Amino acid sequence: MIDIHMINNKGFIWNADDWYVLRTAHRMLGSLIGTLPSTPRQEDQNGLPCLLLIEEVRLLVENCIGRTVEYPSFTSLHIKETAKINPSDTLPNVMIHLDEICSNVIEVPLPKFINDLERIRYKVFKDLWSKGFYLTCGMKFGGDFLVYEGDPLAYHAKYIVNCRDLDKQIMVSRSRVSSITNKKMVLAKDDGISITYLIYHLDDSSQNNNKINYTF
Repeated sequence: MIDIHMINNKGFIWNADDWYVLRTAHRMLGSLIGTLPSTPRQEDQNGLPCLLLIEEVRLLVENCIGRTVEYPSFTSLHIKETAKINPSDTLPNVMIHLDEICSNVIEVPLPKFINDLERIRYKVFKDLWSKGFYLTCGMKFGGDFLVYEGDPLAYHAKYIVNCRDLDKQIMVSRSRVSSITNKKMVLAKDDGISITYLIYHLDDSSQNNNKINYTF
């Protein structure tokens, strides 16, 4: 079981071995948001922790690959013990206190779905992941997910997937973004039984979107 550390309903991976297993064996990418200890004053490369999408967290727990846990805080310690801990202190007794905290992890339940959009996002993520795709957050490109046919280190994202209904103006603007970035804009629809995918092609002459059904 891989421990997914929950902080404010967000899942983090702090162990390098766990992160490597998730990426290579389970196609769970997340986003590295930490600094590299050797070169902390740069932004080109990030390190641990890895922030997982909530859909990744749900899928890992559902497939019994990981579990959601929390660490007890320093405030849960006794007053006498808390007084002994100084952030700048590296004495052995302080390390013992920290080890005690880290060993007493508490398993916590998954956050509940807030709305129907979260349910649809999870169903779409699960469907595409089960078909062998790699998925990352698509917010930068105006979508819910970016979909890759292989590891993003070696492949370019082929699809921008939207899980919500869009009006015509937003549809045109997002279709242009996908066209400029050499991707296809996909609208995922849930009919209650399965997920249907619609690919939109922008017609520059008429500024209309041509919609076709597509099966992954």
